[in-house]
Amino acid sequence: MQKSFFILVLLSLFGAIAAAESINKIMVIVGKIPITAIDYRDAKFKYSKIRKFIPEVKKNGSEKTRILNFLIDRAIIDLVSEQESIQVDEKRVESEIQRRMGLMEIEDEKIFSDTITKQTGIPYDLWVSEIPYQIKKSQLLQVKITTPLPSEAEIQKWYNQNRRKVGFEVRFREIIMVPRNRDISEEARIFNEIQNIRKQITDRSSFLKTAYSHSNQSMYRPAGGLIDYIAAYDLYKKSKIYASVTSQMRNGEISEVFKDERGRYCILLLEGKRPTPLEQVRRGIQNVLYREKEEDAFLGWLVQMRSDLSIKYYDNAYKKENNIKKQSEEYEYEE
Repeated sequence: MQKSFFILVLLSLFGAIAAAESINKIMVIVGKIPITAIDYRDAKFKYSKIRKFIPEVKKNGSEKTRILNFLIDRAIIDLVSEQESIQVDEKRVESEIQRRMGLMEIEDEKIFSDTITKQTGIPYDLWVSEIPYQIKKSQLLQVKITTPLPSEAEIQKWYNQNRRKVGFEVRFREIIMVPRNRDISEEARIFNEIQNIRKQITDRSSFLKTAYSHSNQSMYRPAGGLIDYIAAYDLYKKSKIYASVTSQMRNGEISEVFKDERGRYCILLLEGKRPTPLEQVRRGIQNVLYREKEEDAFLGWLVQMRSDLSIKYYDNAYKKENNIKKQSEEYEYEE
């Protein structure tokens, strides 16, 4: 009886061990870094949240293939970072968080975390967990990966294809009348006066006649109220209302009377709208193209690392989908 009980206990123990081994089977080994079934399970949620923000060598394939590729790429980064003595501790992560708070001009950590979650759609704790990877990637891009600079032809081509994205400049004239005080009767007087002026303005010629007259209280009256070409984002800094009004106008169009942030009553004549000149956005285009080339170089490097490093695959479904030949190891795993 005691012997039978002992045998049952051993069988139960071996069953529990077998079950535990089954749960945490090794799926891939990258160098000395194993990727287990538990790693795969835990990565599902993270991958689903950050997928749109990360470069991927292969964007297609089954869910298993995409998640395992995600884990393999991360393992490559960790392995090479260790070889290059690139270490990221909690202090370095905190320093990076403080740096980004400074760039966003946010001092309150709660406001910062809420802003990050709102902008990215990623839980803040998950976002923080990605910082070590981002730091390691940035360091490796500096020491291991060569990124070519954009050529002049590439810059010109991007500008020609993305004129709407680079923003625009506007050239306009203004007629302004300012109430002497905040009294309702004074506001009404000025509003009625400028409304009557607007009714008399039918074209550019009649607009200019008033713009040069003393009834125009614009500081630019000597130039007929002219504000020469100014970038839309610079105009926005000066007056959000002006930026909004001009963005909706066509060349040659005269606005209706409106009141700006300073309490002035205004009429605008839009004399020109054009894409921001290339020379003013060249550096920004260079940065955009360089980042694209950097991502391409990074992905190419990951592909090369898959060839250079020892990577053992043990998941049958992954091997079949990705045409990986049978290896010398006899152990195989199938979910």
